[in-house]
Amino acid sequence: MSRISRITLAVLVALIALSLMPRLRYAGKAPVKLQAENCDPDLWKHVHEKERLHVIEECTAVEGRVVSLHRASDGDMHIGLDPEHKSVLNLVNVLHAHGELVLEVICEHTPVHAGNKVACGAFHPQIMIPNVGDRVRVTGAYVTDRHHGWNEVHPVTRIEILR
Repeated sequence: MSRISRITLAVLVALIALSLMPRLRYAGKAPVKLQAENCDPDLWKHVHEKERLHVIEECTAVEGRVVSLHRASDGDMHIGLDPEHKSVLNLVNVLHAHGELVLEVICEHTPVHAGNKVACGAFHPQIMIPNVGDRVRVTGAYVTDRHHGWNEVHPVTRIEILR
């Protein structure tokens, strides 16, 4: 490969990398902004280590299909959602969360660790947990979890099963 060909290839690779960088750094966008009163602010009292969550939108609604359910040791129910609007996903959601938006119903079951037990206290959410395959509308805070880097609806205020 000649010197001119190598330089041309290097410039081409650099241009492609520069054009992809904004997409790789895309933070995600809530599909709708709801009035704050549509979300329960008291839920934040029971979120363990809430400082790890960067709030993008205080209250939003996201629709999609439930693809996974996981009872986490912190007492939260983690729901994997295949969102109808992919704009809610960031690159970490795509690469490390299987293209799913993470939903967290806080204090859904008894936590394993003492710190989480303190955060939950006697609180138990009145949210019906959907089944895998259900199409749902989820209302809650749209955040980025700084520990994982992916976007979530956390805490979830309400889940409606759609028909």
